[in-house]
Amino acid sequence: MMFRDALCFFTRLPLGAPSATASFQGVVAWMPAVGLIVGLIMAGTLWLCATLLPTPLCGLSACLVWIAVTGGLHLDGVADCGDGLFVEALRERRLEIMQDSRLGAFGVIALFFVLALKSTALALLGSGFVQGAYGFWTLLAVCALAATLGRCAVFAAARLPSARPGGMGAAASAGISRRHERIALAVVLALCLVTPRGFRALLAALLVACCLLLVAKRRLGGVTGDVFGCLVEITECATLLACV
Repeated sequence: MMFRDALCFFTRLPLGAPSATASFQGVVAWMPAVGLIVGLIMAGTLWLCATLLPTPLCGLSACLVWIAVTGGLHLDGVADCGDGLFVEALRERRLEIMQDSRLGAFGVIALFFVLALKSTALALLGSGFVQGAYGFWTLLAVCALAATLGRCAVFAAARLPSARPGGMGAAASAGISRRHERIALAVVLALCLVTPRGFRALLAALLVACCLLLVAKRRLGGVTGDVFGCLVEITECATLLACV
């Protein structure tokens, strides 16, 4: 039941509404499992796009499907972090900007670069498959690693203080136990072992994740739900780019 609730929370798969008792704190521990499902769907999508479409359209189409599957949930965090982290303002004002539903210039720029990089990485993977450099199992492993690693990064971020009392940072910390962390680590390491350039991708993801979290800690005083969303997206991008 909790896994289904997590899929309802973090994807737009046609599974109906989550249960009445579902909460972010209750489903956050299932994020890596959701990542595996997203990765499997995207591997099949990328294979189909690479088979039927030219390289540029392959990457763009696969990226659009990725957005459709997740509902663009984490992209909102990219836009809000772009607006809040790069503006010159006090901590309280940054948090206000990130809660504002309006999209600013820095948010647009952040979204553009994240989507452009993801589309490019997917296009390169699709091109490699068509040219015979990658097999379907490589596409499967890379997509699964990217989607899973992106969500496992939230586990590490949850150990930082929450920028807002009672915010998603606090809920994530309460919902993720040491046991969950060990299971997530084992899954990531297993995926790295079966993915070409898997450990290089892990290092790239760790690097960009650490950079974002350091900036968030310095400028916001901790993490927020938007930081989690941005973290998922940039670690996915870093993983995909490191694997091509």
